Amino acid sequence: MIRLAPMRPKLLVRASLAGPLRLLCTLACAIAFSCAAGKPTPTQQNEVATLVRDAQADLADGHLPEAQKGFEGALAREPGNLAALRGRVETSRRLGLLSALATQAESLARDRPEWAPAHFQLGLVRFAQGDGAAARVELARAVELAPNEADLHYRLGIVLFDSEKFADAKGPLSRAVELAPRVVRYRTPLATCLDRLGDHKGAVNVLREIPRLSPTADEAALAQKASRVITDPFRGVPPAARPELETGLALLLRDAPGNATPILEGLLQKFPDLGAAHALLGLAAQRLDESGRAVSELTRASELSPDAPQPYAYLGELYAGKDRPELAEKAWLQALDRDPLDVATLRKLGQLRLDKLNNATGAIDALSQAAALQPADDALQLLLARTELAGGQAVNGRARLERLADKHGDDAEILLRLALALFDERKDAPPARKVELGKRVQDLTDKVLSLQPDNTTASRLRDAVKG
Repeated sequence: MIRLAPMRPKLLVRASLAGPLRLLCTLACAIAFSCAAGKPTPTQQNEVATLVRDAQADLADGHLPEAQKGFEGALAREPGNLAALRGRVETSRRLGLLSALATQAESLARDRPEWAPAHFQLGLVRFAQGDGAAARVELARAVELAPNEADLHYRLGIVLFDSEKFADAKGPLSRAVELAPRVVRYRTPLATCLDRLGDHKGAVNVLREIPRLSPTADEAALAQKASRVITDPFRGVPPAARPELETGLALLLRDAPGNATPILEGLLQKFPDLGAAHALLGLAAQRLDESGRAVSELTRASELSPDAPQPYAYLGELYAGKDRPELAEKAWLQALDRDPLDVATLRKLGQLRLDKLNNATGAIDALSQAAALQPADDALQLLLARTELAGGQAVNGRARLERLADKHGDDAEILLRLALALFDERKDAPPARKVELGKRVQDLTDKVLSLQPDNTTASRLRDAVKG
């Protein structure tokens, strides 16, 4: 066995610093280049977008040297790219190079005082160093120099929000959404800021469009978390009332409405205008099949807490259970007006429209919003695909089924539904396409029958294709 000689301490230090030092040299060169580089060409812009996207993925995965290399490569092509500058600052912070970057950023801002990205970068560095006041000065200067750049307003608003200067943060956060209304990540901080300022309806309205803006899974989850805080039924509940209210809720969650009722009744004797208690008592009455009392309590709850979605959501369940779909739809729409990101209510509304109201178009609208907010819920995606096929959006339905089949190759229901959809497409297809679809349907039905040999629908479908 060959043994290596132990590395001397000085060599150890040099080896441990080699990577970061190389990055510092790259960083210094890139910042120097920033002063001379011109406007990127369309080809360079595409290259930059790819480099930034890959670097962000490396950063998320903890591959810091690779992320730093990607961000610096992007900035070499487009020195003022704000996403790359953000990535540079965050990567430098995590690599322990923030102090060196601060020196370079100070120099750049001093040499190019009229260039907004220089002040943007220095503002981010100051914020990362914990100097909120200096960060606000630099970011405000960046906004002044480039007033139509949404991300500059957004970052200034975030720094102000972090300092709990909510009234000051409202303006820049609002302006970011005005300038880039389709950027989802700008909306949640603005909604939270408005809620902190007491503008409940304004906060809800900012969140309302998110399901239609193709949010990422992380953006959707963050928005729903904010929405739950904004619509928390325990908000404003007197501390003395919370223990009994929480006990009543816990009993309802354990499906014990009979035990919850006397506790909630006792609570209302002490706090007769407590909307949350009336709502829970109405839910308990519904579970006990006392419809008249349930409607009375839930109506009273909606009067006492007009912004609360819960009374309307419970009323919708009551009417749906009594086979009164029109009233259920109306109640659920009222709930969604107050909490547009409530996936459970969106799903129930979509199912109701599909099964009871013969409104496939309306069902698609509700279920599409629910699926956008919970993209990993495959059962929801399957329900939406079925609804799209039934509602005249066969192309979307088939594409959704194809994605589900790729993900769940051994799920007989998904495979069979895809086979049925392709069989329907085959009817009006040109000859060559018809042959191709027929073979695909046969392959799918063969797979279904290997999983479920007694599946008669799959057998008939395969025979129909062969015939």
